[in-house]
Amino acid sequence: MKTLFPYRTLFGEISLEVKEARLDGKLLPLTMISVMERVVALHQIERDDWERARVVFRMRTPEELMKPDEWADVACAAVLAEKKTNLRIVTPLKRQPDGSWIGVIELHRDWHLGQAEVEGLVTATVDGVAGRVIARTERHWTVDLQVHTPTRKKTVKTLWADFASDDNPYLNPYRMDPWAIEAAGDEPIVYLNSGFEGLQFILESNTRADRAVQDTLAGQIATDCWTALFNTATYAIDVEDDQPQWPGGWHESVLRRMLPDVFPNHSPDDALSEIFERRSAGEGGGELQTQILHAAIKQARTSKSLGTFIRTLRTIAKEEM
Repeated sequence: MKTLFPYRTLFGEISLEVKEARLDGKLLPLTMISVMERVVALHQIERDDWERARVVFRMRTPEELMKPDEWADVACAAVLAEKKTNLRIVTPLKRQPDGSWIGVIELHRDWHLGQAEVEGLVTATVDGVAGRVIARTERHWTVDLQVHTPTRKKTVKTLWADFASDDNPYLNPYRMDPWAIEAAGDEPIVYLNSGFEGLQFILESNTRADRAVQDTLAGQIATDCWTALFNTATYAIDVEDDQPQWPGGWHESVLRRMLPDVFPNHSPDDALSEIFERRSAGEGGGELQTQILHAAIKQARTSKSLGTFIRTLRTIAKEEM
């Protein structure tokens, strides 16, 4: 994300890459690191008892950064953050002869629960104030302790469940509803009520006569789902240096999909700031909900059939602007 700062910042793009990763000193296979997905997978079945991981990051910066008359007290760092544990590790990067910056982030298995995000920061003294952020990487890396394939997790899944069953007490309050959406946690779930008369028969029917009903139901489910996901995602927005930040994961994916329709006259970053300010001010109803519903309906219309809708829910990927 491009964050606006009330002072001069670095012009040009900075990038962050993974040079290598090791588990207890053993080099991790390149198949466990995906440059395309920007994911490092640390879970190996044959090495499930590892204690420490070391990931080497390299940052590349514009040449302007090292001009002595442009910037003072320049420093670069890789910042690892894990929301589940509220852990944040700042690792200084050292300048190399080729102009890049390299550093090693250490992860201790006992300190982490799941995924950690890594971004690069460049700081300098600006207007007499030391340590000001003048640039940051637009795309983060994900270090995942729970996967052995370096791909981003599917973000939404659908499950059939009998809402009235004693086996599903958390769904009992919704036993009269055809579906329910659980939008909390790392993986939201759309529950379809198998105990709702006729629902499963219609949705799983292969006959042409039922297709129109399937499409209508799919549109209704999709609209409810996008609305719930968006409202939940707005509460995942972080603030850093008084600036709203994209939250990552499925929250960011949903926001990037829907904000252009909620605030069509805003840039993505301005739209993020706008929704954050309205939420913080308690302005979550009325016109805003109408705009959110409009955006949800537009997303639902992209699902032209039930099969397309289900596949879309299962494969929402983090979209980069």
